Amino acid sequence: MPLASPRPHAPDTSPIPIRNFDKQRYLSREWMECERTEVWARTWLVAGLACDVATPGQYFTFEIGAESLIVARGIDGQLRAMHNACPHRGTRLVSEPMGVLRKFVCPYHAWAYGLDGSLQGVPGAGRFSNGLPKDELALQAVEVEEALGLVFVRLTPGGLSLREFLGPVFDLLAPYRIEDMSITNDQSVSHTCNWKAILDNFAELYHVPFIHPIHRRMFECATAPFELFDHGHTAVYVPGGVTDSSFPTPEVPTDMLSMQLQALGLDPAEYRGRVEAVRPAIQQAKRRIAQAQGLAYDGFSDAQLSDIWQFNLFPNIILSVTPESAWLMRSRPDAGDPGKSQFDMITLVQFHGREEDAAAARRAEGSDDPEIGTHFRLNGPRPADYSRPERDCFTHEDIIAGHKTMTVTIDEDISLLARVQKGMASSGFQRVWLSDEESRVQHFHDALDACLGA
Repeated sequence: MPLASPRPHAPDTSPIPIRNFDKQRYLSREWMECERTEVWARTWLVAGLACDVATPGQYFTFEIGAESLIVARGIDGQLRAMHNACPHRGTRLVSEPMGVLRKFVCPYHAWAYGLDGSLQGVPGAGRFSNGLPKDELALQAVEVEEALGLVFVRLTPGGLSLREFLGPVFDLLAPYRIEDMSITNDQSVSHTCNWKAILDNFAELYHVPFIHPIHRRMFECATAPFELFDHGHTAVYVPGGVTDSSFPTPEVPTDMLSMQLQALGLDPAEYRGRVEAVRPAIQQAKRRIAQAQGLAYDGFSDAQLSDIWQFNLFPNIILSVTPESAWLMRSRPDAGDPGKSQFDMITLVQFHGREEDAAAARRAEGSDDPEIGTHFRLNGPRPADYSRPERDCFTHEDIIAGHKTMTVTIDEDISLLARVQKGMASSGFQRVWLSDEESRVQHFHDALDACLGA
């Protein structure tokens, strides 16, 4: 069934008190240490994607501050997560971000561990006069669960179950079937800003008209509905196929709306003087093409076919979803410098069926025209030569220099955030001062303060 529409947004009021807060949470090493022990060690975290550990022997590593974890699928099919540290002398066992192994072997002294973390071999075992208690010397395990196509870990057991932690967000995300999506891009940029500055940026649309002018020509950000959930999660529902209501409605579709119409086989000239009809036209065209391609869109509302739904999962995930694709973005703290962080961005695509199935669906609808829906971006069968891309790691300077890109919008955000961090260090700035429009930012920091006992 279609999901219920989100509640109306009142842009001139905030549903929670705006309290503002001191800048030291972005600059202080004391803050950083408190976050390490009270947030990163105790909260459910998205370690990666379940598709990267779908079969026995597959593993990936997850770095969060000074911690490194291995997430692996055992020979028995069970998923496990364990610290990436050899109990002998602490050496990190695995350095590659992902791969396939039969066992983990320490590169220092060749201690060997099974995919379940059990100690399986020690060279010169007879020379350990204090013994080799296998249970004590197994890799230290942490909690791990799969949900929504994601792998969640928690370093310290106890507290809310994952389902309780996600709350209503689980049901809102489930219809998008991220677990069936395929990774088409995997990027990680090292940044010179605190990890929270990245989360703040993706928790408000106040900045969008000023640094993302392209959005004015395809989205309505000024009055986009949003929701605040328990445990620090938030959502914003951004209407697409429209123009920004802060500006006059154009006589003809903008360049971005025209591109969307043409991709769906529609003529932009037919919408001269009625740009307000573009959004429902996009929705109807998607349903028609989806039916011709044999795609299951019955579970989505019309709004979901044209809009971007973005969910911020506390503490550090930004997830933007459409029925055809998703962006999974993650902000991670540096191991020792509060002014540095890592920002990950994974692009996922919902491929559907096989080309012969799509052709059969077209024939069933009375058309053999292969052009029906062929320009429907991000749909259709997965390419025969598809392979999961390797992770591309670079610096924010690479983006500023134009050597790398994470899409125009993300590049624009990244170019500003280094300046935000520098400005916060100024003696002329002491306190973050939020508007009602930035209440998702406030909600995130309220949840952070609750974790820290503030």
